[in-house]
Formats: sequence, C-alpha cells, structure tokens
Amino acid sequence: MQMILLILIAIVFLAGITAFVVGRKGWNAGTVVAGVLVLLVALGFTFLAGMVAQRERAWRAIVANYQAAIAKERDGLVPVAGGRLDQSPDLKSLAALKQDKARWERIRHRVDEWGGRAWPTASFTPPSDARPGTITIEDVEKLTLNAGSEIYVFDKADVADEGRFLGAFRVEGVNGNVVSVSAAVPSTADDKALWAKPREAVTVYESLPADSWLAFHRTATKPGEAAAADDEGAEDEAENAFPAPQKIDPEDLLKHLETRLAEVRQHAEPVAEEKWPELLEELKTDTTKTGRYWAQVEFKKPYSSERLPGDTREPIEFESGQTGSFDLETAQKLKDDEIVDIISVESRRPLADAQAVLRGGEHTLSPTDGNGAGAKVQIEGIAFIRRMLDADIADIDAMTKRLQTAKSSADNQLGIHTKESEELADDLRSWQADVEAAGQTAERFEKRVAKLATELSGVESAVVELGRELDGASALLAGEIDLRAPPPARGGAPLAPVGRRLP
Repeated sequence: MQMILLILIAIVFLAGITAFVVGRKGWNAGTVVAGVLVLLVALGFTFLAGMVAQRERAWRAIVANYQAAIAKERDGLVPVAGGRLDQSPDLKSLAALKQDKARWERIRHRVDEWGGRAWPTASFTPPSDARPGTITIEDVEKLTLNAGSEIYVFDKADVADEGRFLGAFRVEGVNGNVVSVSAAVPSTADDKALWAKPREAVTVYESLPADSWLAFHRTATKPGEAAAADDEGAEDEAENAFPAPQKIDPEDLLKHLETRLAEVRQHAEPVAEEKWPELLEELKTDTTKTGRYWAQVEFKKPYSSERLPGDTREPIEFESGQTGSFDLETAQKLKDDEIVDIISVESRRPLADAQAVLRGGEHTLSPTDGNGAGAKVQIEGIAFIRRMLDADIADIDAMTKRLQTAKSSADNQLGIHTKESEELADDLRSWQADVEAAGQTAERFEKRVAKLATELSGVESAVVELGRELDGASALLAGEIDLRAPPPARGGAPLAPVGRRLP
C-alpha cells in the first residue's frame, strides 16, 4: 500500500513537470519558478500527509491490540466474527475474579475462624449490684476490646459438673489483660445464684460460636478421627446450649445429649429413594423439618433461578447436564415441572443460631412461608423477651399494689357506706312511721272532705234556691217600681210627668 501511494505521487509529479515543460512558452521566469515551487510544496505535503496517515494507522492498530488485550484481561472479552468483542467461556473478568476471591476468603474465614476470637483460659469474678465484675485473660498481656462491646462466657467444666453458659457481659473497661464487665442483660436471682458458684476456669468468646455444618460434620482424614470429631462437636454443642434455669434430671439430660449426638452424626446421611415420598408428605405437615433434607439434582434443560422480592442479586443460570443442590421441596417442584432429575437425597443436621436465640434477628419470608414472600419479620431473642417479661412483671406488681390500695380504699368506702346504710335504714323506719301517720291523717282528711263535699252540695243547692227566690223577688220589685215610677225615657223621648202612667 505504501509503494502504491509513492508511485501515485511520482506519477502526479512527472505529469506536473511535463505540463510545465510543454506549456512554459510565453511564461516569464518568475511564473515558472513559482509553479515549480508550488509543485514541490504539494509533493512534500502529500508525502508528509501520507507518512502521518501511515503512522496513525500503525498506532491505531497498536491501540486496538492493547484495548483487546485489556478487555481480555479485565473483562474476559475476546474478538469474534464481525470484529466485535464477546465474553469468553474460558476467561473471567477482574470483577468476577474479585467476587470469587471474596467468596473464597469468606469460606476460608468460616472454615478456619468460625468461632471468632476466643480466649480458652480465663478467670471470672461475677458482677454485683455495687461493683462490676472482672475477667482476667491468661497468657495475654494486652487485650484489644472496645468499651461497650459484648463478650460471652462459658464454664469449662463438663456438663455433668454443671458446666454451662454463664451469660453475656458488656465490656466497661480494659486494663491490660483484665476486663471490667457488667451484665448485658439485667440479672435475676437465678443468674446471681449461678455466678456465686466457684468457677475454676472459663472460656471467653468475642462472639457466640456459630453452629455450622463446616464445623461439626464428619471428615474422613484418618480412621477414627471422624467419630472423635463428632463426640467433640456434640460436647461443644451441648456446652453452648442454653438450658432452662432449673434443676435438670440426669436421665433427661443424658437422653438430650444422646439425641444431640445422634443429630450430629446424621449430618449428610443419604436417604433411601423409597423414603422420598414419605419425607415429602412429612414436610407438608411438619414445618419444623423444613430445610432438613437436601437433594442433588441434574438439569434436563436450561433453568434460571427465581429472584425473591427485594433480592438484588443476579439469578443463577443452569445449563442442561449441570448439577445443583436444592432443598427437597424445591427439588421436587422442579422435578414436577420436568426441569431436573433427582439424583440423591441426604439429611443435614439442623443448625441452631445462638446469637439469634439471645439477641434475635431479621428473617426474610420465602415463598414457602405464605403470601408475604420477601417481607421482613423481626424475630425477638431471649434478651428482649426477658426485658419485656421483666417490664410486664413490674407493671403487674405495680398494678397489684394499685389494686391493693384501691381495695383498702374500697374497704374504707364500704365501711362508710355501711354506716350510711344503717343510718338510712333508721331514717327509713322513721319515714315509714311518718307514712303510716300521714296515711291515717290523709284518711281522716278524706272522710272530712267527703262530709264537707256533702254539706257543700246542700249549701250550693240552698244557694241556688235562694238565688232563684232572689231573682223572683227582684223581678216583682222591679215591676212594682215600674208601676209606681216609670223608667226614664231613652233615645231623647220626652220625660213623662211624675205621677202619670204612660199610655
């Protein structure tokens, strides 16, 4: 390509020189020189432009190679047909590698440091109402604990010797290897009685030990080690349990430990295929066994996992022929949809979260919990429930005192009302006597009224009769008067002479 460009430039230059040679007649020397210079300048500019274009082309190729290399190393992209970049199935991007690194770091941390920081040997002086307690860590010169954080204390004695969880304590201060502590949960008489017993040595945890399958399930490193690991796991689990603050029957305690040991040994135990339908029926009626049985499945066709409400993570993609592990209910649903084939089923030991038991936590509802999938449910822990019960007990005690005071007041009021009732009863008897006397008086009044009514009727008749007689007498008198003295004239008529009778 570069030679073709140079040949074209040379042809154009020769054509220009030929044109000058043929057409130079009649031109002066200055015009010829100017034309030659313009031709030379155009030739040089064309050559330089070609060189720059060639250099730019080379640099673009280098940049494109570098960009492709960066995309390959950073994003896992490789060139495909059409000159575009696409994800390589054999390469991972730096972001994916960082996620893998973080995930493996978390797995390593869970495997190697699942219990968090712990101090296996320490002495414990319990707190009291007047002063804080102290925990002295042995073989440590200076502790790095922050005031206000919580630590958890376990007695190192065997369970048979009443070794148990002593409680959660709040760090008040640190002086070298001596920690001043107070009870993180208000102490009760049972706690004080528990702390009062002599404790030769205790184990201190910065966080409650996590119950995990990685920590307790059997391994096959050497013959005999698996069973020993199971026994040790069962003892640790029993030691970390929270028994009720009451006397426990040794026979019941032994049965409990044997049951827990059996559960530990049953982790990752295969389940026979003929028992799968029976397990599915049990899971429909017994919700306590949810998550106990897990199935290894093989996908018959591509599948994308469902995303729960509020879950921002990308769904997991499965291709045909890939295998995966799901709880038995989910695996059976996928099998009914003809997406997977169930290869095997195993029983996993139930896990207990001591921190959640003590402090509570937040639980996200799944589709198997009902219509509220994705909703957040707050689970209250023992500490919160205990504070609520203590508050309820205090309220009940206060209410009892108020009721006792109200009862005393009511008793006083009852005495007063009883006295008033007696006085009212006396008044009632007096009033009843007055009523009887008033009744007799009213009876006499009624008889007198009846007699007077009879007399009044006779008087009224006499008065009427006398009235009639009076009217008659008055009429006779008026007639006599008219006869003897005529009435005065009316309407301007002349008066009649006295002594004369009108015609």
